[in-house]
Amino acid sequence: MIQSHGKNVPFGILGDGQMVSKRSVTTEYQAAILVNLHQNYGPTADNSLTKTTLLQVLKEQNPLFSCNAIIGEITDKNEVNEYQFRFLEDINLYLKPETFVVLVGSPENDIARILNHTALRNTAQAIYAAIPGYTKENQKHFVSVKPLNESPGSLLEENCNGSVETKSVKKNKQFHNFQGHKFNIVSMDWFPILNFSRNSDKPGTTVTPTDSLDYRLLKSVSSILNFTYVMRTPVDNQWGISMKNGSWTGTVGTLQRHEADFSMLLSWLGSRLPAVDYSRVYISETLLIVTLKPGPLPEIFSLVRPFPGELWAALLITSLVVGVGLWLLHKLWTNIFSGQTLRFSTALLHSWGILLGDPPVNSTLPSNSTFQVLIGFWWIFSILISMAYRSALIAHLSVPKKSPTIDTLEQLLAADRYTWGMEETYGIEWEWFKESTIPTVHKVYEKILALTPEEHLSRVLKGHHAFLTWKYYIKAIILSKYTDSRGYTPLHMGRTEYINYGGYGWGFRKGAPFRQRIDKVKLRVIESGLIKYWIDDLIFMSSRKARTDNLNRWNLPKVEEGNSDLVVLSMLHLQGTFYLSALGFCLAFLALMLEILTFHMKGK
Repeated sequence: MIQSHGKNVPFGILGDGQMVSKRSVTTEYQAAILVNLHQNYGPTADNSLTKTTLLQVLKEQNPLFSCNAIIGEITDKNEVNEYQFRFLEDINLYLKPETFVVLVGSPENDIARILNHTALRNTAQAIYAAIPGYTKENQKHFVSVKPLNESPGSLLEENCNGSVETKSVKKNKQFHNFQGHKFNIVSMDWFPILNFSRNSDKPGTTVTPTDSLDYRLLKSVSSILNFTYVMRTPVDNQWGISMKNGSWTGTVGTLQRHEADFSMLLSWLGSRLPAVDYSRVYISETLLIVTLKPGPLPEIFSLVRPFPGELWAALLITSLVVGVGLWLLHKLWTNIFSGQTLRFSTALLHSWGILLGDPPVNSTLPSNSTFQVLIGFWWIFSILISMAYRSALIAHLSVPKKSPTIDTLEQLLAADRYTWGMEETYGIEWEWFKESTIPTVHKVYEKILALTPEEHLSRVLKGHHAFLTWKYYIKAIILSKYTDSRGYTPLHMGRTEYINYGGYGWGFRKGAPFRQRIDKVKLRVIESGLIKYWIDDLIFMSSRKARTDNLNRWNLPKVEEGNSDLVVLSMLHLQGTFYLSALGFCLAFLALMLEILTFHMKGK
């Protein structure tokens, strides 16, 4: 095998017998490295320091950690040398599925146990050379090959005469047909990406996939590669968040512990890369804010709504300045030229009266040119302001203005009496909020509530609550459960989208040798354009079915948007006018009380 691959191909020889003692191997093959595991790594080794030193030396020499083949020697006929497999674990052989492993030993060993050992779980090409008596003189050899598509305990045996046939383990023939191999899949449901029904309420239960994007994609890939699968949920029912000790929960943790072969949709996240491998991204989804649709603003403030607050303040200050200016200019004029004086209150009433279009009638205005010029320009200003106000008031009364929508996290923090939360599945959105250094994101994270989607949406419908969730996921829910037959929904989806991550891929346990082959088949489906077609079709089909069945119709007040050009003003539109009149009567009564009190105090 070494000669067929070339003398300069890096490889390692592991053992504790005669094989590693033959230095002629390293002489003939310059890339070889010999490791006497019994002496340096076995149970008779001095302590763990010896093992650590051995690994450091191997790392410095490097060939074993990037070699194309490892030849191991198993001499114990009664029990497999577990320390040899511990060594393979310590050098992370499971991260190098392309490494060719040849084990040599007696046929009396438990070959099935050896080839299916957990240390070889990702090794795509493993051969056990079973040599009776394990002597050089014996010419009858047995070669046992571990194919991935066989269940544990199934071995392919070939008789040969001193040579090894490698045709059954050529790379170009691997993973094109899995021959019905059963994969273990772990995932959470996330319609329309993945949907399934749980077979029981137990943690980690098996599930039955139903029509969804990943199920359609999985059916296509499994039919092409000829494999079967069993799908389960993670025991803790989470997507996966990082822990302080470096481990992960949920789906990510299940793959990190190699308790499953791969998962369905899993968000690309840099911090997850040490724990799992990913397939290529096939769809992306963004986070947004879902709130109750804004309703019309209270009509009680309809009289002041045509102008913003700063404009009202500017008008008030300007009218006061004009009144004071009239009084000062007239006083200065009378001091120079003499004449009739102007009271300060009269000047203020003139400025306010002209602005309101109704100046005092019985008052005598000064006839000097200075006063008339100022009054003339103030009349022009007041007419323009009055015309602008009337037109804006008509527009606001005809089409009531709605309260502002909440589209950003900044608006959410500024909203009065608002709560917010996310789904209690603890996926990438929780990781993003936890790791973010943006002050706004951090403030939102401090007050997040973890509830079910039904509880969140129930609070949203009551008002003053926001649901932070994913675009396609919530779009399918809103169209199927919260939209009536006319297409009306009381829910608003925010326009600002967050979390610019890689997207969704399938997660694989680290070093899985079949990942690249499955990924290539997925690429063919992606390039065909089926992903976009399937996702749109799933959302449309689910919403149409729900509307047909008349499910979950919500009897909430709707914002009437009349199509008629004629708007009849009602008490609702003009209630602010009546409130203003009532306020005037109250202020007049209060002024009367003050005058009576002042009169009696002066009388005494």
